[in-house]
Amino acid sequence: MNRKNNRKPLLYSLEPLDLSGHRLRATVRIADPDPKGQIVSLPAWIPGSYLIRDFSRHIENIEARSGRQVVSITKLDNHRWRIAPCQGPLTITAVIYAWDLSVRGAHVDETHCFFNGTSVFLAVQGQENHPCRLTLLPPPKTTRWNVFTSMPRDTRANAKVTRDGFGTYVAENYDALIDHPFEIGNPSVIQFNAYGAKHEMVFTGVIPNLDLQRIARDVKKICEAQIRFFEPDTAQAPFLDSATKYVFMTMVTGDAYGGLEHRSSTALMASRKDLPTIGHDKAPEGYQTFLGLVSHEYFHTWNVKRIKPAAFAPYKLSGESHTRLLWIFEGFTSYYDDLFLLRSGVIDRKTYLKTLGKQIASVWNTPGRHKQSVAESSFDAWTRYYKQDENASNAIISYYTKGSLVALALDLTIRQATHQQHSLDDVMRLLWDRYGRDFYQGNPTGLSEKGFPQLVREATGVDVSDEITQWAYGCEDLPLKQLLAAQNIVLEWKASNTRPSLDIRTRKQGEHLVISAVTEGGAAHLAGLSAHDIIVAIDGVRVDTSSNTLDTILARYEPGQNIQVHVFRRDELRRFALTLSSPPLAECHLHDADKP
Repeated sequence: MNRKNNRKPLLYSLEPLDLSGHRLRATVRIADPDPKGQIVSLPAWIPGSYLIRDFSRHIENIEARSGRQVVSITKLDNHRWRIAPCQGPLTITAVIYAWDLSVRGAHVDETHCFFNGTSVFLAVQGQENHPCRLTLLPPPKTTRWNVFTSMPRDTRANAKVTRDGFGTYVAENYDALIDHPFEIGNPSVIQFNAYGAKHEMVFTGVIPNLDLQRIARDVKKICEAQIRFFEPDTAQAPFLDSATKYVFMTMVTGDAYGGLEHRSSTALMASRKDLPTIGHDKAPEGYQTFLGLVSHEYFHTWNVKRIKPAAFAPYKLSGESHTRLLWIFEGFTSYYDDLFLLRSGVIDRKTYLKTLGKQIASVWNTPGRHKQSVAESSFDAWTRYYKQDENASNAIISYYTKGSLVALALDLTIRQATHQQHSLDDVMRLLWDRYGRDFYQGNPTGLSEKGFPQLVREATGVDVSDEITQWAYGCEDLPLKQLLAAQNIVLEWKASNTRPSLDIRTRKQGEHLVISAVTEGGAAHLAGLSAHDIIVAIDGVRVDTSSNTLDTILARYEPGQNIQVHVFRRDELRRFALTLSSPPLAECHLHDADKP
Protein backbone atom coordinates (compact mmCIF):
# COMPACT_ATOMS: atom_id res chain seq x y z
CA MET A 1 0.00 0.00 0.00
CA ASN A 2 1.24 3.52 -0.81
CA ARG A 3 1.67 5.12 2.62
CA LYS A 4 1.50 8.58 1.12
CA ASN A 5 -1.91 7.93 -0.44
CA ASN A 6 -3.10 6.44 2.88
CA ARG A 7 -2.57 9.68 4.77
CA LYS A 8 -5.88 11.06 5.94
CA PRO A 9 -6.28 14.73 5.08
CA LEU A 10 -6.31 17.41 7.72
CA LEU A 11 -9.52 19.44 7.47
CA TYR A 12 -9.04 23.16 8.09
CA SER A 13 -11.56 25.97 8.06
CA LEU A 14 -11.27 29.74 8.29
CA GLU A 15 -14.08 32.20 9.03
CA PRO A 16 -14.05 36.01 9.33
CA LEU A 17 -15.81 35.94 12.68
CA ASP A 18 -15.97 39.53 13.95
CA LEU A 19 -15.14 42.21 11.39
CA SER A 20 -15.29 45.23 13.68
CA GLY A 21 -13.41 43.34 16.39
CA HIS A 22 -10.83 42.07 13.85
CA ARG A 23 -11.20 38.40 14.70
CA LEU A 24 -10.86 35.22 12.67
CA ARG A 25 -11.89 31.72 13.69
CA ALA A 26 -9.68 28.89 12.47
CA THR A 27 -10.24 25.18 13.02
CA VAL A 28 -8.43 21.98 12.19
CA ARG A 29 -10.02 18.53 12.33
CA ILE A 30 -7.56 15.67 12.85
CA ALA A 31 -8.94 12.26 11.89
CA ASP A 32 -6.21 10.28 13.68
CA PRO A 33 -4.71 12.32 16.52
CA ASP A 34 -1.67 11.02 18.36
CA PRO A 35 -3.02 8.57 20.98
CA LYS A 36 -0.34 9.78 23.41
CA GLY A 37 -1.61 13.34 23.12
CA GLN A 38 -1.54 15.46 19.98
CA ILE A 39 0.91 18.39 19.78
CA VAL A 40 0.00 21.35 17.57
CA SER A 41 1.93 24.54 16.90
CA LEU A 42 1.88 27.85 15.08
CA PRO A 43 4.99 28.98 13.15
CA ALA A 44 7.32 31.34 15.00
CA TRP A 45 8.19 33.19 11.78
CA ILE A 46 7.12 33.48 8.17
CA PRO A 47 9.50 32.51 5.35
CA GLY A 48 10.95 35.54 3.63
CA SER A 49 10.93 37.69 6.78
CA TYR A 50 13.74 36.58 9.04
CA LEU A 51 12.54 37.59 12.48
CA ILE A 52 10.74 35.66 15.20
CA ARG A 53 7.20 37.06 14.95
CA ASP A 54 5.45 35.06 17.69
CA PHE A 55 2.21 34.78 15.72
CA SER A 56 0.73 32.71 18.55
CA ARG A 57 0.47 35.86 20.70
CA HIS A 58 -2.57 36.83 18.62
CA ILE A 59 -4.53 33.72 19.62
CA GLU A 60 -7.20 34.91 22.06
CA ASN A 61 -8.78 31.55 22.72
CA ILE A 62 -8.07 27.94 21.82
CA GLU A 63 -10.14 24.88 22.61
CA ALA A 64 -10.29 21.23 21.60
CA ARG A 65 -13.17 18.80 21.29
CA SER A 66 -13.53 15.14 20.42
CA GLY A 67 -17.16 14.79 19.41
CA ARG A 68 -19.06 16.67 22.10
CA GLN A 69 -16.37 16.13 24.71
CA VAL A 70 -14.09 19.04 25.63
CA VAL A 71 -10.46 17.94 25.70
CA SER A 72 -7.91 19.69 27.88
CA ILE A 73 -5.04 21.68 26.38
CA THR A 74 -1.63 22.40 27.90
CA LYS A 75 0.60 25.11 26.48
CA LEU A 76 4.17 23.80 26.17
CA ASP A 77 6.02 26.94 25.09
CA ASN A 78 5.46 30.10 23.06
CA HIS A 79 4.27 28.27 19.97
CA ARG A 80 3.13 24.73 20.96
CA TRP A 81 0.17 23.09 22.71
CA ARG A 82 -0.41 19.49 23.77
CA ILE A 83 -3.95 18.13 23.52
CA ALA A 84 -4.84 15.40 26.01
CA PRO A 85 -5.30 11.85 24.63
CA CYS A 86 -8.79 11.24 23.25
CA GLN A 87 -10.84 8.66 21.36
CA GLY A 88 -11.75 9.44 17.78
CA PRO A 89 -11.31 12.56 15.63
CA LEU A 90 -10.12 15.77 17.27
CA THR A 91 -11.22 19.32 16.37
CA ILE A 92 -9.19 22.32 17.56
CA THR A 93 -10.64 25.83 17.28
CA ALA A 94 -8.71 29.09 17.71
CA VAL A 95 -9.98 32.66 17.72
CA ILE A 96 -7.30 34.97 16.35
CA TYR A 97 -6.98 38.73 16.63
CA ALA A 98 -6.16 39.92 13.10
CA TRP A 99 -5.13 43.59 13.03
CA ASP A 100 -1.66 43.46 11.50
CA LEU A 101 -1.72 45.57 8.35
CA SER A 102 1.43 44.15 6.81
CA VAL A 103 2.47 41.52 4.27
CA ARG A 104 3.40 39.12 7.09
CA GLY A 105 0.30 38.65 9.22
CA ALA A 106 -3.49 38.78 9.15
CA HIS A 107 -5.84 41.76 8.93
CA VAL A 108 -9.62 41.96 8.85
CA ASP A 109 -12.16 44.76 9.12
CA GLU A 110 -15.41 45.70 7.42
CA THR A 111 -13.60 46.38 4.09
CA HIS A 112 -11.54 43.24 3.55
CA CYS A 113 -9.76 40.23 5.02
CA PHE A 114 -6.14 39.28 4.33
CA PHE A 115 -4.23 36.47 5.96
CA ASN A 116 -1.10 34.36 5.70
CA GLY A 117 -1.46 30.75 6.78
CA THR A 118 1.43 31.11 9.21
CA SER A 119 -0.76 33.41 11.30
CA VAL A 120 -3.86 31.23 11.47
CA PHE A 121 -3.30 27.54 10.67
CA LEU A 122 -2.03 25.19 13.36
CA ALA A 123 0.54 22.58 12.32
CA VAL A 124 -0.21 19.04 13.49
CA GLN A 125 2.98 17.42 14.74
CA GLY A 126 3.72 14.19 12.91
CA GLN A 127 1.21 14.97 10.16
CA GLU A 128 2.89 17.91 8.44
CA ASN A 129 3.07 15.92 5.20
CA HIS A 130 -0.59 14.95 5.18
CA PRO A 131 -2.77 16.57 2.50
CA CYS A 132 -4.83 19.53 3.69
CA ARG A 133 -8.30 20.74 2.77
CA LEU A 134 -9.32 24.26 3.65
CA THR A 135 -12.94 25.36 3.80
CA LEU A 136 -13.18 29.12 3.52
CA LEU A 137 -16.38 30.44 5.06
CA PRO A 138 -18.02 33.75 4.10
CA PRO A 139 -18.21 36.67 6.54
CA PRO A 140 -21.34 37.14 8.66
CA LYS A 141 -24.47 39.05 7.68
CA THR A 142 -24.75 40.62 4.26
CA THR A 143 -21.12 41.44 3.47
CA ARG A 144 -20.48 40.39 -0.14
CA TRP A 145 -16.84 39.64 -0.78
CA ASN A 146 -14.81 37.81 -3.41
CA VAL A 147 -11.87 35.51 -2.74
CA PHE A 148 -8.43 35.85 -4.35
CA THR A 149 -5.68 33.28 -3.83
CA SER A 150 -3.36 31.00 -5.74
CA MET A 151 -4.33 27.97 -3.64
CA PRO A 152 -5.97 25.38 -5.92
CA ARG A 153 -9.68 24.76 -5.51
CA ASP A 154 -10.96 21.35 -4.51
CA THR A 155 -12.04 19.61 -7.74
CA ARG A 156 -13.74 16.59 -6.18
CA ALA A 157 -17.27 15.99 -7.42
CA ASN A 158 -18.81 16.68 -4.01
CA ALA A 159 -16.68 19.74 -3.29
CA LYS A 160 -18.23 23.17 -3.65
CA VAL A 161 -16.70 26.55 -4.33
CA THR A 162 -19.11 29.42 -4.93
CA ARG A 163 -18.73 31.93 -7.75
CA ASP A 164 -17.26 34.42 -5.33
CA GLY A 165 -14.67 31.89 -4.17
CA PHE A 166 -15.92 30.61 -0.81
CA GLY A 167 -15.68 26.86 -0.37
CA THR A 168 -12.97 24.20 -0.31
CA TYR A 169 -9.34 24.52 -1.35
CA VAL A 170 -6.56 21.92 -1.31
CA ALA A 171 -2.87 21.84 -0.41
CA GLU A 172 -0.56 18.85 -0.70
CA ASN A 173 0.88 19.42 2.80
CA TYR A 174 1.19 21.98 5.58
CA ASP A 175 4.06 23.79 3.86
CA ALA A 176 1.81 24.41 0.86
CA LEU A 177 -1.14 25.37 3.08
CA ILE A 178 0.77 28.28 4.61
CA ASP A 179 2.34 29.38 1.31
CA HIS A 180 -0.84 30.67 -0.37
CA PRO A 181 -2.11 33.89 1.29
CA PHE A 182 -5.71 35.04 0.78
CA GLU A 183 -7.18 38.44 -0.01
CA ILE A 184 -10.95 38.60 0.45
CA GLY A 185 -13.06 41.67 -0.30
CA ASN A 186 -13.94 43.87 -3.24
CA PRO A 187 -10.60 45.04 -4.62
CA SER A 188 -9.71 46.41 -8.04
CA VAL A 189 -8.69 43.46 -10.22
CA ILE A 190 -7.09 42.89 -13.61
CA GLN A 191 -5.81 39.73 -15.26
CA PHE A 192 -3.31 38.98 -18.01
CA ASN A 193 -1.56 35.98 -19.48
CA ALA A 194 2.22 35.64 -19.68
CA TYR A 195 3.23 32.85 -22.05
CA GLY A 196 -0.13 31.23 -21.45
CA ALA A 197 0.07 31.39 -17.64
CA LYS A 198 -2.72 33.29 -15.92
CA HIS A 199 -1.74 36.22 -13.69
CA GLU A 200 -4.06 38.24 -11.48
CA MET A 201 -3.38 41.65 -9.95
CA VAL A 202 -5.49 42.61 -6.92
CA PHE A 203 -5.41 46.11 -5.39
CA THR A 204 -7.09 46.68 -2.02
CA GLY A 205 -7.71 50.16 -0.66
CA VAL A 206 -9.10 53.49 -1.81
CA ILE A 207 -7.36 54.19 -5.13
CA PRO A 208 -9.23 56.70 -7.34
CA ASN A 209 -8.76 56.25 -11.11
CA LEU A 210 -6.16 53.50 -10.79
CA ASP A 211 -4.71 52.78 -14.24
CA LEU A 212 -4.98 49.00 -14.15
CA GLN A 213 -4.38 48.62 -17.86
CA ARG A 214 -1.02 50.37 -17.71
CA ILE A 215 0.10 48.39 -14.67
CA ALA A 216 -0.91 45.08 -16.24
CA ARG A 217 0.83 45.98 -19.49
CA ASP A 218 4.10 46.78 -17.72
CA VAL A 219 3.99 43.86 -15.29
CA LYS A 220 3.27 41.42 -18.11
CA LYS A 221 6.51 42.49 -19.81
CA ILE A 222 8.45 41.89 -16.59
CA CYS A 223 6.87 38.47 -16.01
CA GLU A 224 7.48 37.31 -19.57
CA ALA A 225 11.10 38.44 -19.45
CA GLN A 226 11.72 36.49 -16.24
CA ILE A 227 9.91 33.36 -17.43
CA ARG A 228 11.95 33.37 -20.65
CA PHE A 229 15.13 34.00 -18.66
CA PHE A 230 14.83 30.78 -16.64
CA GLU A 231 13.10 28.71 -19.32
CA PRO A 232 14.39 29.98 -22.68
CA ASP A 233 13.26 26.85 -24.52
CA THR A 234 9.83 26.17 -23.00
CA ALA A 235 8.74 29.53 -21.52
CA GLN A 236 7.11 27.47 -18.78
CA ALA A 237 5.98 29.44 -15.71
CA PRO A 238 7.32 27.84 -12.51
CA PHE A 239 4.19 28.12 -10.40
CA LEU A 240 2.14 25.78 -12.57
CA ASP A 241 3.53 22.93 -10.46
CA SER A 242 1.43 24.11 -7.51
CA ALA A 243 -1.28 26.43 -8.81
CA THR A 244 -3.24 27.45 -11.90
CA LYS A 245 -2.37 31.14 -11.65
CA TYR A 246 -0.09 33.69 -10.01
CA VAL A 247 -1.65 36.39 -7.84
CA PHE A 248 -0.19 39.82 -6.96
CA MET A 249 -2.04 41.01 -3.81
CA THR A 250 -1.38 44.69 -3.17
CA MET A 251 -2.61 46.63 -0.15
CA VAL A 252 -2.53 50.34 -1.00
CA THR A 253 -2.21 52.99 1.73
CA GLY A 254 -0.78 56.48 2.02
CA ASP A 255 2.86 55.60 2.60
CA ALA A 256 3.35 51.82 2.68
CA TYR A 257 6.06 49.81 0.95
CA GLY A 258 7.05 46.15 1.16
CA GLY A 259 6.61 42.69 -0.23
CA LEU A 260 6.70 39.04 0.74
CA GLU A 261 7.11 36.21 -1.72
CA HIS A 262 5.15 32.95 -1.94
CA ARG A 263 5.40 30.00 -4.29
CA SER A 264 2.54 31.15 -6.55
CA SER A 265 1.75 34.65 -5.33
CA THR A 266 3.08 37.65 -3.51
CA ALA A 267 1.73 40.07 -0.92
CA LEU A 268 2.67 43.70 -1.53
CA MET A 269 2.26 47.05 0.19
CA ALA A 270 2.32 50.16 -1.98
CA SER A 271 1.85 53.87 -1.58
CA ARG A 272 -1.14 55.40 -3.35
CA LYS A 273 1.01 58.19 -4.74
CA ASP A 274 3.30 55.70 -6.52
CA LEU A 275 0.58 54.19 -8.71
CA PRO A 276 -0.44 55.58 -12.13
CA THR A 277 -3.86 57.09 -12.69
CA ILE A 278 -6.12 57.10 -15.74
CA GLY A 279 -5.75 60.22 -17.87
CA HIS A 280 -2.15 60.96 -16.92
CA ASP A 281 0.46 59.90 -19.49
CA LYS A 282 3.35 60.52 -17.11
CA ALA A 283 3.54 58.00 -14.29
CA PRO A 284 4.44 59.13 -10.76
CA GLU A 285 8.11 59.13 -9.86
CA GLY A 286 7.52 56.24 -7.46
CA TYR A 287 5.94 54.01 -10.10
CA GLN A 288 9.35 52.60 -10.99
CA THR A 289 9.80 51.73 -7.32
CA PHE A 290 6.53 49.80 -7.39
CA LEU A 291 7.51 47.96 -10.57
CA GLY A 292 10.89 47.15 -9.03
CA LEU A 293 9.11 45.66 -6.03
CA VAL A 294 6.87 43.59 -8.31
CA SER A 295 9.93 42.41 -10.26
CA HIS A 296 11.77 41.54 -7.03
CA GLU A 297 8.97 39.42 -5.58
CA TYR A 298 8.25 37.71 -8.89
CA PHE A 299 11.92 36.76 -9.30
CA HIS A 300 11.65 35.09 -5.89
CA THR A 301 9.27 32.60 -7.50
CA TRP A 302 12.47 30.99 -8.75
CA ASN A 303 15.15 32.31 -6.42
CA VAL A 304 14.27 31.37 -2.80
CA LYS A 305 10.87 29.75 -3.25
CA ARG A 306 12.36 26.94 -5.34
CA ILE A 307 16.09 27.57 -5.46
CA LYS A 308 16.82 27.58 -1.74
CA PRO A 309 19.74 27.46 0.65
CA ALA A 310 20.04 24.03 2.22
CA ALA A 311 19.05 25.57 5.56
CA PHE A 312 15.56 26.25 4.11
CA ALA A 313 15.01 22.83 2.55
CA PRO A 314 12.72 22.38 4.34
CA TYR A 315 11.91 25.43 6.47
CA LYS A 316 12.19 24.97 10.23
CA LEU A 317 9.46 27.27 11.50
CA SER A 318 9.80 26.61 15.23
CA GLY A 319 12.81 28.90 15.59
CA GLU A 320 15.57 30.79 13.84
CA SER A 321 17.01 29.13 10.75
CA HIS A 322 20.43 30.56 9.97
CA THR A 323 22.21 30.76 6.63
CA ARG A 324 25.10 32.89 5.37
CA LEU A 325 23.65 32.90 1.86
CA LEU A 326 20.91 35.54 1.97
CA TRP A 327 23.25 37.79 -0.03
CA ILE A 328 22.63 35.34 -2.90
CA PHE A 329 18.93 34.79 -2.41
CA GLU A 330 17.94 38.34 -1.53
CA GLY A 331 20.93 40.26 -2.88
CA PHE A 332 20.95 38.62 -6.31
CA THR A 333 17.18 39.11 -6.50
CA SER A 334 17.75 42.80 -5.74
CA TYR A 335 20.27 42.92 -8.60
CA TYR A 336 17.96 41.32 -11.11
CA ASP A 337 14.78 43.20 -10.10
CA ASP A 338 15.84 46.51 -11.66
CA LEU A 339 17.81 44.74 -14.39
CA PHE A 340 14.59 43.12 -15.57
CA LEU A 341 12.90 46.50 -15.73
CA LEU A 342 15.58 47.32 -18.30
CA ARG A 343 15.50 43.97 -20.10
CA SER A 344 11.72 44.04 -20.39
CA GLY A 345 11.75 47.56 -21.80
CA VAL A 346 9.84 49.10 -18.90
CA ILE A 347 12.72 51.56 -18.31
CA ASP A 348 15.52 52.71 -20.61
CA ARG A 349 19.28 52.36 -20.18
CA LYS A 350 19.79 55.90 -18.86
CA THR A 351 17.16 55.36 -16.17
CA TYR A 352 18.68 52.01 -15.25
CA LEU A 353 22.16 53.49 -14.82
CA LYS A 354 20.70 56.25 -12.65
CA THR A 355 18.96 53.64 -10.50
CA LEU A 356 22.11 51.54 -10.25
CA GLY A 357 24.09 54.62 -9.22
CA LYS A 358 21.68 55.21 -6.33
CA GLN A 359 22.12 51.60 -5.24
CA ILE A 360 25.91 51.97 -5.25
CA ALA A 361 25.68 55.23 -3.30
CA SER A 362 23.43 53.68 -0.66
CA VAL A 363 26.11 51.07 0.09
CA TRP A 364 29.08 53.47 -0.04
CA ASN A 365 27.27 55.86 2.32
CA THR A 366 26.92 53.09 4.91
CA PRO A 367 30.02 52.97 7.15
CA GLY A 368 28.92 49.60 8.50
CA ARG A 369 30.13 47.95 5.28
CA HIS A 370 33.66 48.10 6.76
CA LYS A 371 32.58 46.16 9.85
CA GLN A 372 30.15 43.49 8.64
CA SER A 373 30.31 41.28 5.57
CA VAL A 374 27.20 40.36 3.64
CA ALA A 375 27.68 36.74 4.75
CA GLU A 376 27.64 37.90 8.37
CA SER A 377 24.70 40.18 7.59
CA SER A 378 22.84 37.15 6.24
CA PHE A 379 23.55 35.08 9.34
CA ASP A 380 22.67 37.95 11.70
CA ALA A 381 19.43 38.92 9.92
CA TRP A 382 17.41 37.60 12.87
CA THR A 383 19.11 39.74 15.49
CA ARG A 384 20.62 42.72 13.67
CA TYR A 385 19.16 43.48 10.24
CA TYR A 386 15.56 43.12 11.40
CA LYS A 387 16.26 44.87 14.71
CA GLN A 388 18.05 48.00 13.61
CA ASP A 389 18.69 50.93 15.92
CA GLU A 390 20.10 54.43 15.47
CA ASN A 391 23.65 53.05 15.12
CA ALA A 392 22.78 50.50 12.43
CA SER A 393 24.36 52.38 9.52
CA ASN A 394 27.67 52.48 11.42
CA ALA A 395 27.63 48.82 12.38
CA ILE A 396 25.91 46.68 9.75
CA ILE A 397 25.39 46.34 6.02
CA SER A 398 22.31 45.16 4.13
CA TYR A 399 22.54 41.79 2.40
CA TYR A 400 19.97 43.22 -0.01
CA THR A 401 21.87 46.29 -1.20
CA LYS A 402 25.47 45.15 -0.94
CA GLY A 403 24.41 41.66 -2.02
CA SER A 404 23.06 43.20 -5.22
CA LEU A 405 26.42 44.91 -5.81
CA VAL A 406 28.27 41.63 -5.20
CA ALA A 407 26.03 40.17 -7.90
CA LEU A 408 26.91 43.08 -10.21
CA ALA A 409 30.64 42.67 -9.53
CA LEU A 410 30.51 38.92 -10.15
CA ASP A 411 28.48 39.44 -13.32
CA LEU A 412 31.00 41.95 -14.68
CA THR A 413 33.94 39.74 -13.64
CA ILE A 414 32.51 36.71 -15.43
CA ARG A 415 31.71 38.73 -18.56
CA GLN A 416 35.21 40.18 -18.69
CA ALA A 417 36.95 36.84 -18.04
CA THR A 418 34.97 35.06 -20.76
CA HIS A 419 34.97 37.89 -23.30
CA GLN A 420 31.20 38.28 -22.87
CA GLN A 421 30.52 34.58 -23.55
CA HIS A 422 29.22 33.90 -20.03
CA SER A 423 27.58 35.90 -17.26
CA LEU A 424 25.78 35.57 -13.95
CA ASP A 425 22.75 34.56 -16.02
CA ASP A 426 24.39 31.18 -16.63
CA VAL A 427 24.89 30.72 -12.89
CA MET A 428 21.22 31.45 -12.16
CA ARG A 429 20.09 28.98 -14.82
CA LEU A 430 22.33 26.26 -13.42
CA LEU A 431 20.94 26.93 -9.94
CA TRP A 432 17.46 26.57 -11.44
CA ASP A 433 18.33 23.32 -13.24
CA ARG A 434 19.98 21.75 -10.22
CA TYR A 435 17.90 22.95 -7.28
CA GLY A 436 14.79 24.75 -8.44
CA ARG A 437 12.84 23.21 -11.30
CA ASP A 438 11.87 20.03 -9.45
CA PHE A 439 11.97 21.38 -5.90
CA TYR A 440 8.38 20.50 -5.06
CA GLN A 441 8.70 17.09 -6.65
CA GLY A 442 10.38 14.23 -4.79
CA ASN A 443 13.25 14.98 -2.39
CA PRO A 444 14.03 18.72 -2.33
CA THR A 445 17.59 19.88 -1.73
CA GLY A 446 19.18 23.28 -1.42
CA LEU A 447 22.47 25.04 -2.09
CA SER A 448 25.07 24.15 0.52
CA GLU A 449 26.74 26.91 2.51
CA LYS A 450 30.05 26.46 0.66
CA GLY A 451 28.79 25.24 -2.70
CA PHE A 452 28.41 28.50 -4.62
CA PRO A 453 31.98 29.10 -5.90
CA GLN A 454 32.14 25.62 -7.47
CA LEU A 455 28.74 26.14 -9.05
CA VAL A 456 29.92 29.42 -10.65
CA ARG A 457 32.97 27.63 -12.04
CA GLU A 458 30.83 24.83 -13.41
CA ALA A 459 28.41 27.27 -15.07
CA THR A 460 30.96 29.68 -16.54
CA GLY A 461 34.45 28.17 -16.29
CA VAL A 462 35.54 31.12 -14.15
CA ASP A 463 37.05 30.67 -10.68
CA VAL A 464 35.69 33.45 -8.48
CA SER A 465 36.62 31.86 -5.14
CA ASP A 466 38.95 34.70 -4.17
CA GLU A 467 36.45 37.37 -5.19
CA ILE A 468 33.67 35.75 -3.15
CA THR A 469 35.98 35.47 -0.15
CA GLN A 470 36.84 39.16 -0.37
CA TRP A 471 33.50 40.59 -1.45
CA ALA A 472 30.97 38.40 0.36
CA TYR A 473 32.89 37.06 3.35
CA GLY A 474 35.16 40.06 3.79
CA CYS A 475 34.56 43.77 4.11
CA GLU A 476 36.57 45.05 1.17
CA ASP A 477 34.97 47.59 -1.14
CA LEU A 478 34.03 46.23 -4.52
CA PRO A 479 36.16 47.42 -7.48
CA LEU A 480 33.10 48.59 -9.35
CA LYS A 481 34.76 51.56 -11.04
CA GLN A 482 37.29 49.32 -12.78
CA LEU A 483 34.78 46.58 -13.56
CA LEU A 484 32.29 49.04 -15.05
CA ALA A 485 35.04 50.76 -17.03
CA ALA A 486 35.74 47.44 -18.76
CA GLN A 487 32.11 47.61 -19.96
CA ASN A 488 32.60 51.24 -21.12
CA ILE A 489 30.59 52.65 -18.23
CA VAL A 490 32.01 55.60 -16.29
CA LEU A 491 31.47 55.85 -12.51
CA GLU A 492 31.83 59.30 -10.94
CA TRP A 493 31.24 60.64 -7.43
CA LYS A 494 29.71 64.06 -6.80
CA ALA A 495 28.51 66.07 -3.83
CA SER A 496 24.77 66.61 -3.66
CA ASN A 497 25.23 70.25 -2.59
CA THR A 498 27.90 72.79 -1.64
CA ARG A 499 26.91 73.24 2.02
CA PRO A 500 29.24 72.09 4.78
CA SER A 501 28.04 69.06 6.67
CA LEU A 502 27.30 67.99 10.25
CA ASP A 503 27.49 64.31 9.14
CA ILE A 504 24.10 63.46 10.59
CA ARG A 505 20.67 62.33 9.48
CA THR A 506 17.62 64.09 10.90
CA ARG A 507 13.89 63.59 11.24
CA LYS A 508 11.01 65.90 12.07
CA GLN A 509 9.24 65.61 15.40
CA GLY A 510 6.53 68.26 15.48
CA GLU A 511 8.35 71.58 15.19
CA HIS A 512 11.61 70.03 16.36
CA LEU A 513 14.47 68.69 14.26
CA VAL A 514 15.83 65.51 15.82
CA ILE A 515 19.09 63.75 15.03
CA SER A 516 18.17 60.24 13.89
CA ALA A 517 21.70 58.97 13.17
CA VAL A 518 25.28 60.18 13.60
CA THR A 519 27.95 59.07 11.14
CA GLU A 520 30.92 57.50 12.92
CA GLY A 521 34.02 59.66 12.60
CA GLY A 522 32.03 62.61 11.28
CA ALA A 523 31.74 66.17 12.57
CA ALA A 524 28.84 65.53 14.95
CA HIS A 525 30.41 62.37 16.36
CA LEU A 526 33.72 64.09 17.05
CA ALA A 527 31.89 66.96 18.73
CA GLY A 528 29.84 64.68 20.99
CA LEU A 529 26.37 64.95 19.45
CA SER A 530 24.20 61.84 19.60
CA ALA A 531 21.13 60.31 18.03
CA HIS A 532 17.85 61.56 19.55
CA ASP A 533 19.34 64.98 20.39
CA ILE A 534 16.95 67.80 19.49
CA ILE A 535 18.78 70.58 17.63
CA VAL A 536 17.79 73.91 19.16
CA ALA A 537 20.18 76.48 17.69
CA ILE A 538 23.41 76.99 15.74
CA ASP A 539 25.51 79.98 16.83
CA GLY A 540 22.46 81.37 18.58
CA VAL A 541 20.11 81.05 15.57
CA ARG A 542 17.04 78.92 16.19
CA VAL A 543 16.67 75.66 14.23
CA ASP A 544 13.23 74.20 13.60
CA THR A 545 11.50 72.26 10.82
CA SER A 546 10.08 75.23 8.94
CA SER A 547 11.60 76.23 5.58
CA ASN A 548 14.68 73.99 5.95
CA THR A 549 16.27 76.34 8.47
CA LEU A 550 19.18 73.95 9.11
CA ASP A 551 20.20 74.00 5.44
CA THR A 552 19.73 77.77 5.28
CA ILE A 553 21.96 78.29 8.32
CA LEU A 554 24.69 75.90 7.12
CA ALA A 555 24.78 77.61 3.72
CA ARG A 556 26.27 80.69 5.46
CA TYR A 557 29.38 78.75 6.52
CA GLU A 558 32.43 77.16 4.92
CA PRO A 559 33.87 73.68 5.61
CA GLY A 560 36.37 73.80 8.45
CA GLN A 561 34.63 76.60 10.32
CA ASN A 562 33.74 76.15 13.98
CA ILE A 563 30.20 76.53 15.25
CA GLN A 564 28.33 76.21 18.53
CA VAL A 565 25.39 73.78 18.51
CA HIS A 566 22.74 73.83 21.24
CA VAL A 567 20.64 70.69 21.68
CA PHE A 568 18.22 69.20 24.13
CA ARG A 569 19.30 65.75 25.27
CA ARG A 570 16.26 64.41 27.05
CA ASP A 571 15.21 67.51 29.07
CA GLU A 572 18.74 68.94 29.48
CA LEU A 573 20.10 71.79 27.36
CA ARG A 574 23.66 71.15 26.14
CA ARG A 575 26.18 73.01 24.02
CA PHE A 576 28.77 71.48 21.69
CA ALA A 577 31.62 72.98 19.70
CA LEU A 578 31.73 71.50 16.21
CA THR A 579 34.00 71.81 13.17
CA LEU A 580 32.03 71.60 9.93
CA SER A 581 32.94 68.93 7.37
CA SER A 582 33.14 69.29 3.63
CA PRO A 583 30.03 68.19 1.76
CA PRO A 584 30.43 64.46 1.18
CA LEU A 585 30.76 62.96 -2.29
CA ALA A 586 27.60 61.01 -1.70
CA GLU A 587 26.09 60.75 -5.18
CA CYS A 588 27.19 58.06 -7.62
CA HIS A 589 26.64 58.84 -11.29
CA LEU A 590 26.97 56.29 -14.09
CA HIS A 591 27.05 57.01 -17.81
CA ASP A 592 28.29 55.39 -20.98
CA ALA A 593 31.79 56.32 -22.03
CA ASP A 594 32.12 58.63 -25.03
CA LYS A 595 34.35 56.14 -26.84
CA PRO A 596 33.10 52.55 -27.44
